[in-house]
Amino acid sequence: MKKILLSSLVALSVLGTAQNKSTIHVSPGKQLSKHPKITYAALHHNVPVAKTTNQNGSAWFNQLDYNELILAGQQVLSPMHLFPDSTIILGFDASDAPVYTWIHKAGNYVDPAWMPTQSIITDKFATYTMDSIAVGYSYIRGATNNVADSLIIQIIAENHSLDWDIGSGAFSYQDIVYNQATNEVKAGSGLNGVTILKRISYALTTADSTSEYSHIKFATSGIAPQTNSKKIGAVVSFKPAYTWTTADTLLDSHRTNTFFLWSSEQQGANTDPVYNGTTGDYTSDMNMSYIIPQDIRYNQNANGWNGYFIPTYAYTTPFAYENHDIGYKLTVNITGVNELEQKGFALGQNVPNPYTQSSVIEFELAKNVNSAIFTVTDVTGRIVSSEKVSSSVGKHAISLGAYAAGVYYYSLNVDGKISTKKMIIQ
Repeated sequence: MKKILLSSLVALSVLGTAQNKSTIHVSPGKQLSKHPKITYAALHHNVPVAKTTNQNGSAWFNQLDYNELILAGQQVLSPMHLFPDSTIILGFDASDAPVYTWIHKAGNYVDPAWMPTQSIITDKFATYTMDSIAVGYSYIRGATNNVADSLIIQIIAENHSLDWDIGSGAFSYQDIVYNQATNEVKAGSGLNGVTILKRISYALTTADSTSEYSHIKFATSGIAPQTNSKKIGAVVSFKPAYTWTTADTLLDSHRTNTFFLWSSEQQGANTDPVYNGTTGDYTSDMNMSYIIPQDIRYNQNANGWNGYFIPTYAYTTPFAYENHDIGYKLTVNITGVNELEQKGFALGQNVPNPYTQSSVIEFELAKNVNSAIFTVTDVTGRIVSSEKVSSSVGKHAISLGAYAAGVYYYSLNVDGKISTKKMIIQ
């Protein structure tokens, strides 16, 4: 086994701010693995397509299924090493130089209303529960190592305070806040953290060992139902039970155990991923994968991402780990949402948002009503427009024309009960 000392650990720097984030024009790190790459199509042959209306039932939601629908046969899967820090050598490159472990955590958000490969959730009016989570993985154990490592999975909630556009306007995404001092997801609210809905710690043993691509699944009972098709996410970490030194080599050692999370290069090798959302519209497709690479782990990112997970779409240089194989089994128990049950009607977000010339708002009435009035106001509360809309049971749509650029609020008043949402005109 080759040995080489890591000369020094990087020092801490000042935490960056979300407002200063920018795209990253260098590759985040080298890919080293003895595993062959495989196509997603070779593993999954039946990608469901049909979508009709929100309905009772259960289904698995995975961004890789959606990629397969729009880019059939193009996804290439590779195993991505997860390790707590960079003080162990991952392997050696073609020039015999050491490559240190550089991905320390990985995660994603699933936006179920924008996952057209499933049939139980079709819009923002669904209430669902999360039943299980599945991770595409490999786990190789050292020949003389009988310890029980841990796989840590944290289920995280949607947080609209952390909705951002990348500085260049390339895409919209939702942050995951990272505590560099503890090397953990930062729990909190607003701009200060994310809500952790559940933490799973699973002891990996010889029974879980596989050098091939496989799935490991966990039940996620006890998570409160998510209304209005809220995004839900997961962060995956590997916690070794063994000790290691800066002279150890992860891939070549007989003493160490290695965990891989499989991830896909969306359009095949050496291509950038396709962003399917609308920039600035946080009601559009927000499915996104994230990593904590070495520069974030040691607070040395030069693009303003210190203290946050980096969405993989921020890298403008193609690399192998753009969309992680993390799937969610979701169940819809009722058709509709809390708002529909409590108020007797539900008001949707205008699409697209922001918009310039035209936009559409959907609303639904649980029964026939006496009066339904739709009103648009500006930020001062001045009424810009007001009109009577359909008062009959069912789903309806309101078409909006152009307004002067700015922030507006729109309301639906149904027999004295009011629901209000914000929209942006560019």
